[in-house]
Amino acid sequence: MRQRITAFLLSALVFPGLGQLYNQDRKKGIFLVLGANLLLVVLLLGGLALWCQEYYNVFYPRPLTLEILRALAGDTFSHPLFYFPLALLVGLWAYAAVDAGHRRGKPREE
Repeated sequence: MRQRITAFLLSALVFPGLGQLYNQDRKKGIFLVLGANLLLVVLLLGGLALWCQEYYNVFYPRPLTLEILRALAGDTFSHPLFYFPLALLVGLWAYAAVDAGHRRGKPREE
């Protein structure tokens, strides 16, 4: 029982796939870690591209102020191209946490 809780917490609070690696399910753990990293890169680069495009198209001649930053953040975070990878990352993270907590196979000896 203790391994299931530790694996769940590793995947839920630290990074997806670490619970699977703790449970010695290497293939699934590596796949989840790489998938989460890929989604993080897509999310960050996509958000940065949306941010820069919005600033250049709407606010470019003006200097960057706190009001413009707030408007840029609102426009970027409300864009569907930002929500799609974010939803995939949250889904992958939830799957990894639940899967790590429901360990299959023979139990590890303590």
